[in-house]
Amino acid sequence: MSEKVLQADVPKRKNAALSGMKVYFKEQAIPLIVLLMMVIIASCISPVFLSAPNVSNLVVQVALNMVVAMGMFVVILTGGIDLGVGSVVAVAGVLVAGFMRNMPVGVAIIATMAICTLIGCFNGLIVARLRIAPFIVTLGMMSFARGVAYWYTQAIPISWTATSGADFMYWLGSGTIGPVPVICLAWLLMIAATFIFMRFTVIGRIMYSLGGNEEAVKLSGISVAKWKVFPYAFSAFCCALGGILLTARLGVGAPTSGDGLDMDAIASVVIGGVSFAGGSGSVSGVVIGVFILGIINNILDLMNVPNYPQLMLKGAIIVVAVILSTIRDKKR
Repeated sequence: MSEKVLQADVPKRKNAALSGMKVYFKEQAIPLIVLLMMVIIASCISPVFLSAPNVSNLVVQVALNMVVAMGMFVVILTGGIDLGVGSVVAVAGVLVAGFMRNMPVGVAIIATMAICTLIGCFNGLIVARLRIAPFIVTLGMMSFARGVAYWYTQAIPISWTATSGADFMYWLGSGTIGPVPVICLAWLLMIAATFIFMRFTVIGRIMYSLGGNEEAVKLSGISVAKWKVFPYAFSAFCCALGGILLTARLGVGAPTSGDGLDMDAIASVVIGGVSFAGGSGSVSGVVIGVFILGIINNILDLMNVPNYPQLMLKGAIIVVAVILSTIRDKKR
């Protein structure tokens, strides 16, 4: 009898899986089509685009935004926003480079990530306990953290190349495992960890619920104030990892690092189909958004387009993405 029941459940599971795939592709249809179009357009504009060196360069170029966008995804999912990600990346970069002069590289990395995560906790506590708008809180932190980076370095980049941990940092920033850059494996692991965390844990479900209906979360007996701290702490943790990867790649910790990264991360998340109002979105959508933005930057670089038009284009993309997100939310 039990075998018959199990056999009868197989078609149901298949139908559920197919239904889930249909819903996913329906929600991600526009980002997927845009990504495909970007690849086709880029390959037509430049024959170099699909070459192995450029593809390898592309997956390295998107590393910083990919890692930071994972944190931004969780923040926006809960109905918040974090404008200080670029500044926290700069703080992480200068701290790890500075710490490596006086301590082992492992301790330097752990200390840097702990300090940056505390910055995120501070943001979250102000948002949750004092009920101040995330925009204002993180805007203030953007200036404060950038000031800390300049103060710590006295506006002079800190090199780690002469420290005892230089070999590890060279490997982290420029090494490969087989044909795959280590920095690429780092963001792949971050994607996998975020996906598992958001999809299969209680905390992940709470994050979706906070963005979807905060009042319902309160009525269910869950402490909203406590869980609202988590998205900002997680975002700062991602920024710390991104800052360390960037510093490993550049060879120095610079107070100017991460400038404009907040706009890139927000654009990637919203382009990827995450609702700006919170409550809906997926990790895979964010990955698509990061690659769309990365391809745009890459092809503009190949065409030698100056930086200013690129900034104008990014601004336009963000506005259009938010408009589309708002229209999509109204239809639901």
